[in-house]
Amino acid sequence: MGTPARTNILANISTTLAGITTGNGYNTTVVTVGKEASTWAEIPVALKPWIGYIPIAETLQYLPANQIRMVLPIDLICHVVGQTQADRATKLSDLLDDVIAALSVDTTRASNAISTTVVTVDTDEGAPGAIGQGSMVLRVEVAYMRTSGQS
Repeated sequence: MGTPARTNILANISTTLAGITTGNGYNTTVVTVGKEASTWAEIPVALKPWIGYIPIAETLQYLPANQIRMVLPIDLICHVVGQTQADRATKLSDLLDDVIAALSVDTTRASNAISTTVVTVDTDEGAPGAIGQGSMVLRVEVAYMRTSGQS
């Protein structure tokens, strides 16, 4: 039995997000990607822009021929730093564009998924009282297939 598709998908998400750099044509250079949920206060300024990714409860749709369609929601928690509210809002907007673009390069997650879709975005727009920090949370859904005998 090979590596489960879910494991490959999560590894691909991590690698894809870590590839967001100005050298790769993006507006942002992500400093750190981690498989964890952390608040802006828990992440040192030197590690930002920071993206944490957290897989959450999957849904299963049982199909004929022992097939199962899985939908894996993943929350991306993103933190940036900036001197002004306008600066933080711009950095969050640029990072949002970059995350969507990076995830769209290969929506099959290296042929392990059917699709990858960003379904919601919630941002603080670099709130004025955020002490130089800005945050947003994206919900991404990755659909993939498996059987009951393998993953």
